[in-house]
Amino acid sequence: MTAVRSTMATPDFDNDLGDSDDYETDLELEEPEVVQQEYDPVSEMTRLYRSVCRRTGVVPASTFLRHLTASELNMDHYGLGPLGTKCIATALKMSTFIETLSLEDNWMTGEGGVYMADMLKENPSITDISNRYLEELNLSGNEFSEVGGGFMGAGIGANETITALNLSWNHLRLKGVFALCRGLRSNNTLQWLDVSWNGFDDEGASGLATVLKYNEVLTYLDLTNNRISTRGAMKMAKALCINKTLHTLKLGKNPIGMDGSLQLLKAVRSNEESGMHVLDLTDVLLSQEFLDLYTVVQQERPHFSVVYGGVGQDLGWMVNDKKHLKRDPMQVFQDYIYKNHTRVITVFQSFNRGDRDRVTREAFKKGIKTAKIPLAPHEIEHMLDVLDSDGDGMISYGDVMAGQKELFKKKREEEWKKYTEVLEERRRRRQVKEKLEGAMDVLDKEPRSAEAWIRALQRMKHKQMTPSRSSTRSGSRLGLGRSDSRARSPSPAGTTDETKQVTRTKTPQLMSVVGNVWKKAHPN
Repeated sequence: MTAVRSTMATPDFDNDLGDSDDYETDLELEEPEVVQQEYDPVSEMTRLYRSVCRRTGVVPASTFLRHLTASELNMDHYGLGPLGTKCIATALKMSTFIETLSLEDNWMTGEGGVYMADMLKENPSITDISNRYLEELNLSGNEFSEVGGGFMGAGIGANETITALNLSWNHLRLKGVFALCRGLRSNNTLQWLDVSWNGFDDEGASGLATVLKYNEVLTYLDLTNNRISTRGAMKMAKALCINKTLHTLKLGKNPIGMDGSLQLLKAVRSNEESGMHVLDLTDVLLSQEFLDLYTVVQQERPHFSVVYGGVGQDLGWMVNDKKHLKRDPMQVFQDYIYKNHTRVITVFQSFNRGDRDRVTREAFKKGIKTAKIPLAPHEIEHMLDVLDSDGDGMISYGDVMAGQKELFKKKREEEWKKYTEVLEERRRRRQVKEKLEGAMDVLDKEPRSAEAWIRALQRMKHKQMTPSRSSTRSGSRLGLGRSDSRARSPSPAGTTDETKQVTRTKTPQLMSVVGNVWKKAHPN
């Protein structure tokens, strides 16, 4: 077979196209642009929090989710428990918004303390948004005990942002306290620490004293009710001889004794560079020597004050000045206002010309002395403690008005109590009168019972009662008068038997009624 050769020419595409521009097009193949999504810390925190909640079987807290971007977060008394604390602590590691966190009374226990300590160690590294850190943390009432306290100490040592920490009511003792002291040695930011109502004991006080010798940041330390004795107070006193920055030290409700309190005051006086303003010794036994030295220290340092008061004080000058023992300082302040025909706001503003709304404790104290309001030093301190309820050292006009309202409320309660007592006394007297009238009716009908009753009254053991006068008065008052000869003549035998018979029947009831009447009329 002869092959058939195609006569169709094969097109030369390359030649046809050539370099002609007639075939140019606007369609160009471009690589798709990848859109970079901006990092959202809130979404990431929400995702992480929900994820941890699912794994642990915890119901997410809507309050926490709603306040992720807030500067303050308060979740007191939510009953988080250790697992709920774990979920929140995990999410808070990424937080760059929350500065103040309060988780009081959430049953965290030691396990929850571990999670919170781990959170404190984290250092946020996000720099593309405002870099803000957790500054205030309230973890009081969570029963951290030794385990939680140990990890919390490590967390405090690693944290570089927190300035205020509340660990009160957490059963901190022994190893937990020592770990906390080690953490405080490494921390350079904490200024406000509340570890009241724990079990620091003298050993813990010694550890804190070592911290205070070298710490140059801490200004507020609350060690109220920590079983610290005189030995622990002596250790703290040695630290106060060196420390320059501590502003407020609270050691109230500790058995430090008169020697311990005196050494603390001597330490403050001996340190010329001391920054101490307030030494709280509430319910601590003080001596007259302490009070004498305190007067001298106040003259040398007008800004320094000691808070004291309560039971068991050895204050001889207070005992001798009996008129100052039971009066209310707020009532004295109010009486001064009434007597001088002025107003609270006028007196308050005269205490501090610079700030019309707030004054310091010292300015308030000086104003009371300048105005010559008749208050003793301990009464002024008591009044300031009541007004300065938040312990910030400042007294506001609102605090004074609140104290005045409390005074009026107390007065109304006292007046109501007196009124109810008057009503009760009237009711009692009315009942006594009714019983006495009933007894008189019975005696009028049965004269021999009356004679038996009179003789019985004469035998009653009331030494201040004169028998002859009482019997005469009783008989005449009840309308049972007899001639003197008959009343003084001996009773015949028959009368005696009959009297005994009456006594066995109705006289016991009669004696009970009239005897009670007599006792109420003659209580002594």
